[in-house]
Amino acid sequence: MLADLHLHTTESDGTWSPRELVREAAERGLAAIAITDHDTTAGIEEALLYAPENLQVIPGIELSAVSSTGEEVHVVGLWIDPSSPPLQEQLAILRESRLSRTEEILVRLQGMGINLSYDDVLKYAHKDVLSRSHIASALQEKGFVHSKQEAFATLIGQGAPAYVERYKISPEEAVGLILAAQGVPVLAHPGLLSDLQILPSMVEKGLVGLEIVHSSHTPEQEELFHELAIKWGLLLSGGSDCHGPGGKDQVYLGNYTIPLEWVDKLAEVRGK
Repeated sequence: MLADLHLHTTESDGTWSPRELVREAAERGLAAIAITDHDTTAGIEEALLYAPENLQVIPGIELSAVSSTGEEVHVVGLWIDPSSPPLQEQLAILRESRLSRTEEILVRLQGMGINLSYDDVLKYAHKDVLSRSHIASALQEKGFVHSKQEAFATLIGQGAPAYVERYKISPEEAVGLILAAQGVPVLAHPGLLSDLQILPSMVEKGLVGLEIVHSSHTPEQEELFHELAIKWGLLLSGGSDCHGPGGKDQVYLGNYTIPLEWVDKLAEVRGK
């Protein structure tokens, strides 16, 4: 009996709808999953509605933040109350920042002779959470790049000519928003961070868990993060970070899982 507590749907930058995702998760034998779309809770209701009886669906979110050193930090919230006013107010700001960022990226691309329209991007953004992944898909479709990876590396990734920073909250603020929504905050994919100097201040603000298992983590990293979790008194979590077929990565659903024992321990501290 296994779980995956880090999954994305078409409500952010995934390619499976919430309904499709719960079906796929059940077919792959998972017992519990978390819907953790970027900066939106819009997919939770549909996932709960269509989940089969043998699949536990945990309402969640993945908040984008930036540390004091300028590094992007993601914080997953599990068992959140999607109707939390402080959370929804901040999500509205974050979504608006994504829209303005997309517009600026398109302006920069046009200045480079790459004529990509807003409508071209909207073909891939099924809802109101626009991301660079959607821009990359449009660039690939129009033949400006051969792959989404190339789009990030040469055009819209950090350091590339059309890259645009966007408004983000601090990791500590992300933890606070999740706690205010009665959720369980977990530091996502620590292996993607250059260092973990941010950890003490996040723990001080109420961080509960650390993603040990992730599709980007090596076995050595999993062991290291397990030791760090014990050191800082954090609970163990993890998931595939799957974005679906044709998404930003492989279809990892069912391949990076955690035991239900971890899920139960995380659930015990919900709202405390």
